[in-house]
Amino acid sequence: MWRDAVPTSAEPIAITEQTTPEFRNDLHRLSSEDRTRVAVALRRSYDLLRNNRGGFSARAKRPQAIHLKGGFSSSLYSLGVGRDIRLILAVDEDPVFAQTLVTLFRAVHHNELDRAYRSVASCLYRNQIQRNGGSL
Repeated sequence: MWRDAVPTSAEPIAITEQTTPEFRNDLHRLSSEDRTRVAVALRRSYDLLRNNRGGFSARAKRPQAIHLKGGFSSSLYSLGVGRDIRLILAVDEDPVFAQTLVTLFRAVHHNELDRAYRSVASCLYRNQIQRNGGSL
């Protein structure tokens, strides 16, 4: 059901999905019903990324402000799956290969989101996070 780096076929904008070992472990711990809900939510989100970026932006959240050095923007998002599950993912454009890269980092219960999001951001951006005020 989950494959790393498999582009979609014949779409105007290719989506390439990558998963981390942590995401795969989180997914394995979910019930089969929740895994199905995750798959449906991802399929809908990928359709929005292809056809309605604004719709994706309205659905995906950034639970904590991440300010990167040099004025760069974070590509890290949280995506709700029902009331209980949150996916932590990055969405990056790859203009060289005309594709959108989606990296799935975690699938956590909503009460674990803040801690997991901070942890992923810290690992992903390491020393690039600009620490000021209430941001990460």
